[in-house]
Amino acid sequence: SLAGAAGVSEPTVIRFCRSLGLDGFGDLRLSLARAEGGGSTARMHRRIGPDTPVPDAARAVLDTSIAALNDVRRRLDIPAIERAALALVRAARVEIWGYGASAAVAEDLAHKLFRVCRGVVALSDTHMQTMAAATLDGDSVALCISHTGRSREIVEVAGLAGASGATVLAITRPGSPLAAAATILIPCEVEENTDLHTPMISRLVHLALGDALAVAAALLSPPAAEERLARMKLALRQRRTDP
Repeated sequence: SLAGAAGVSEPTVIRFCRSLGLDGFGDLRLSLARAEGGGSTARMHRRIGPDTPVPDAARAVLDTSIAALNDVRRRLDIPAIERAALALVRAARVEIWGYGASAAVAEDLAHKLFRVCRGVVALSDTHMQTMAAATLDGDSVALCISHTGRSREIVEVAGLAGASGATVLAITRPGSPLAAAATILIPCEVEENTDLHTPMISRLVHLALGDALAVAAALLSPPAAEERLARMKLALRQRRTDP
């Protein structure tokens, strides 16, 4: 649309974006959104009102998500991902904790990590997390997920896990109480007004960071993990019908 309005080709638009030091058109949209909204990708949701047509609202949601993912990608802490993945691969037990929308992320990440890591379980009940944290040791990892990093329960169980000797990984906002309790922090700073709706952008970013962490763990896993994964795939094939 921009190329047509400007009377140029699409490659010209891309070259223009790159001449500004941007990766592409997506980065240009993000920069413009920040200029309009004072730097917050979450404010793109303000384009949605009671009279907003559904197609426009759907595009606004996707635009916001794309902008947030691009922003996190630029600020991705690769060394933290590598350290966290190595800790997961070495651990004899991996506990993944979250509440609300973060509980769904924890379940998703557990579904991926149990293929390459040992003793993986996701818990969203405070009492279960507390009991688990009290029984962890130096061979264990507690992975805590929180958008704000200020939920009292997740901060308390993270501290208990650390006191038990476990390595505490946190996917959360830097500078938060949960970040302070973490042994390894995977910083994730996403502006989102959760007073208006359940977390959307932050949940998507957490899922993407979890995927990156799971892939990193798979790349660092020993041969025994590959053998375990092969056995899983064989077992699944036997449960499928013939094409």
